[in-house]
Amino acid sequence: MDKLLAMETFVRVVRAGSLSGAARQWGRSKARLSQALAALEAELQLTLLQRNTRSLSLTGVGKLYFERCEALLTELELLETEVKNAKSALEGTLRVTAPPGLALRCLDQFTTSFHAKHPGVVIDLDLTHRFVDLVEEGFDVAVRVTAPRDSALIARRLAPVSIVAVASPNYLATRGKPRNPEDLRDHSCLVDTNYRGQQRWSFITRRGRQSVSVSGPFRANHPDALRELAIAGHGIALLPKFVADEALTSGDLIEVLPGKVALGWSVYAIYPRRAHLPQRVKAYVEHLAEGLVHVVS
Repeated sequence: MDKLLAMETFVRVVRAGSLSGAARQWGRSKARLSQALAALEAELQLTLLQRNTRSLSLTGVGKLYFERCEALLTELELLETEVKNAKSALEGTLRVTAPPGLALRCLDQFTTSFHAKHPGVVIDLDLTHRFVDLVEEGFDVAVRVTAPRDSALIARRLAPVSIVAVASPNYLATRGKPRNPEDLRDHSCLVDTNYRGQQRWSFITRRGRQSVSVSGPFRANHPDALRELAIAGHGIALLPKFVADEALTSGDLIEVLPGKVALGWSVYAIYPRRAHLPQRVKAYVEHLAEGLVHVVS
């Protein structure tokens, strides 16, 4: 008798609630499962299950045996997974998709610093704003500035992203500096088409959160393009602070409505739900969590 196989049969039958249910789920014959159970009880010289034509129930000793068998089989499954992954855990290709602006600004965190730790991993970096189908298109991780709506995916929050409203000195000298969110209705606003709200900008005022509808001459799906349009004097833009920092320091841009922007974005690592996530994926997500917080926050 294969005792491990008999124990697995016993656990599967108890979980399914019947021999026929376990046979159907496991793809094996009911007779074969019944024989395995009988052999196990004969080997132990114990009755584990009370069976009749309609149902089965655990005996007292059967309940104890089930709990121990279930724990043992779970440990064996984890051990097998760890052994299988031991050689290849941090080897192979890691397919990552990310927005171009974020990835290029944080290229060291995305590629070279991780590769220095794990030289056996080849990083295949796909830069796009498109929301790819991770499973269908074979990606391991997506890095995004918005959380997914798909419950089949896991979203790990890596770092907060501060958002600021900015404009050039020339624009503000010509059009005036907005003193409150309502003033934005009379301004040219540069819209980021990646943002779900797009033309609804949110602010914190003394009266609470306030949304303002904005419009302007240009829209773009890249924050760097919006920054350059703002520097050129074409309007007011909402930008991640790490995108605007250099221009704010140089004086090419000035923050408007400081401390009032209510948008608080975050960078997420998104990956499919799996019973056993590859170690290289776990290591990569941890690496991003440690590194990006110092760049984008």
